[in-house]
Amino acid sequence: MTTPVKGRSVLVVGLGRFGGGVGVSRWLVEQGARVCVTDLAQSEDLEASIEALDGLPIEWRLGGHEGINLAGIDLAVINPAVDKRRSLFFAEVASLGITWTTEINLFCERCPARVIGVTGSYGKSTTCAMLAEVLNRAAEVLGRAAGHERVFLGGNIGQSLLSDVGRMCERDIVVLEMSSAQLEDLPRIAWRPALAVITNIYPQHLDRHGTYETYARAKFNILGPGDQPLIAGPLAPPADEWLREIRPEGWVRPAEVAEGMAVPTLQVRGEHNAENARLVLAVSRELGLRYSHVANALKEFRGLPHRLEFVGILNGARVYNDSKSTAPAATLRALRAIEGRVVLLVGGRRKDVDWGEVAGEASGRCRHVVCFGEAGGEIAERFGEVMSSAKTSIHRVPNVAAAVVRGGDLVEEGDALLFSPGAQSFDAYANYVQRGEHFTALVRAKCGGAAERERIGKGTT
Repeated sequence: MTTPVKGRSVLVVGLGRFGGGVGVSRWLVEQGARVCVTDLAQSEDLEASIEALDGLPIEWRLGGHEGINLAGIDLAVINPAVDKRRSLFFAEVASLGITWTTEINLFCERCPARVIGVTGSYGKSTTCAMLAEVLNRAAEVLGRAAGHERVFLGGNIGQSLLSDVGRMCERDIVVLEMSSAQLEDLPRIAWRPALAVITNIYPQHLDRHGTYETYARAKFNILGPGDQPLIAGPLAPPADEWLREIRPEGWVRPAEVAEGMAVPTLQVRGEHNAENARLVLAVSRELGLRYSHVANALKEFRGLPHRLEFVGILNGARVYNDSKSTAPAATLRALRAIEGRVVLLVGGRRKDVDWGEVAGEASGRCRHVVCFGEAGGEIAERFGEVMSSAKTSIHRVPNVAAAVVRGGDLVEEGDALLFSPGAQSFDAYANYVQRGEHFTALVRAKCGGAAERERIGKGTT
């Protein structure tokens, strides 16, 4: 059953600094709903999201949820960033018996196209972007013979597809990135994608899900009722056993498609990107695409911003922006992807995680490690414990701007300057995108001369 919205009073709970509620709010207005948007954040913190909805007949309740007449609400749309286990406001909505749903559920209920659902702890955005490029290339070369008309890319990768539903048809393909928070409530609509992809599952977002098992089982909601092809990459123990409880007949591993479908030479670095490409090859085989078309598209794929993105050359060193790295495991992957000597910049918001494995890798690879941000002191201390006898110097600086100055002074020709924070950005930035853009701007400014370097070093940027 499709959740009705036309003519109903709909409350959108959570607009988000990253624009997570913008797409659904606009779509609801377009569908003839009376829309009220509420968020705990103040309007000045949501400026970009509010501007994106400028001119639409929306009632605003920002800086809290006061003044909302819940008795007059027919439907609540809950942003995935809202932790329903802890939100007192959501508890009040639920206790009043108000029907509630999510943006991703509204889309899935209405989508007529074939959906390839992609989830995982790491690599899901890159895998989705790779896959969309492959499918678009196949359509360009083969036309209708490719088996699909148009390709739509969206979901957690940053674009709501609700406004595109009206122009989709059965011969289209949607590549839909789905986070654990989005998948949490998917069983409410008894829906499943035509093909499911799980890149990997490692312990993540435990502050939201409570336990690793709860997090992993939220990911497994991508399987839905019934049966559909599943392609899964490496799952950290014991997630493999949990998945076998749900899918005892097994699934396709990317390595199983290696014969005749080797990973071509990629522009994006690292074994993790080769793993992403193997997933795409496995999906392509499932869809019956010709290897030559797939390989050519993969060769041309240039990667996504803030994911081991090559920024330029600074003092003879290659500079990489890996701001999307928000956990130590991501920094570990980045380190292993970079060849040669490295000057590593790490830090961000403090969180209870273990940096020991990263420190062990860095002790054999990095000449210098520069630690910044709220977590910088703890990271520096942990690196010092692991690397006490290593020929690696550890530096502590207050912020990203100072890290760029220090890192630029430390690099030598032939080095790589790797900005892979391994921590969330919220100690100083709205999100990893803002952090990555700031880092890139700082690097380019540092290349501009001594006067610019001095300005950055004083922290005025």
